[in-house]
Amino acid sequence: MSFYTPSVRLRRYTQLTPALLREMGIRGIITDLDDTLAARNVFLPDEEVSAWITGLTEAGIKVCIVSNNHKKRTQAFSEPLEIPYFYEALKPSKKAILKALDVLDLPLQEVALLGDQLFTDMTAATRCKIKGILVDPVGSYGGWFVHFKRKLEIPLRKKIPYDFE
Repeated sequence: MSFYTPSVRLRRYTQLTPALLREMGIRGIITDLDDTLAARNVFLPDEEVSAWITGLTEAGIKVCIVSNNHKKRTQAFSEPLEIPYFYEALKPSKKAILKALDVLDLPLQEVALLGDQLFTDMTAATRCKIKGILVDPVGSYGGWFVHFKRKLEIPLRKKIPYDFE
């Protein structure tokens, strides 16, 4: 279980405020896209996501999106936010996370990976030796493989308490 266990568990990404990040010693966020910031069938960032990203960047928090989705989807979502992004990441592979770490140019202990899945996002964080912040998925549009993984995650998630309620 420890390989998948996040450093922090929240209900939504919006709970991750600049103040909380400062308290955690985090100055950079690598965030998943699908079901973390928006449902898979939402192609552009809404006002809430835009305001959250703006709030982080204005507070000096660096942000980068790393998605397993394809270029067209990731680019369309990320470019209006004016933040760097990597697509087809194949998480839990470390390759795209390491590229994002290079872009953020921060010590590992000052970076966290935000995501909604234990087997991809939290495993990638563990493999890259950065904090993992788990959120509940915001959508349910995923394909059969995502649904399959979510069913496997249920008993593991039940053992992980929420922080900062």
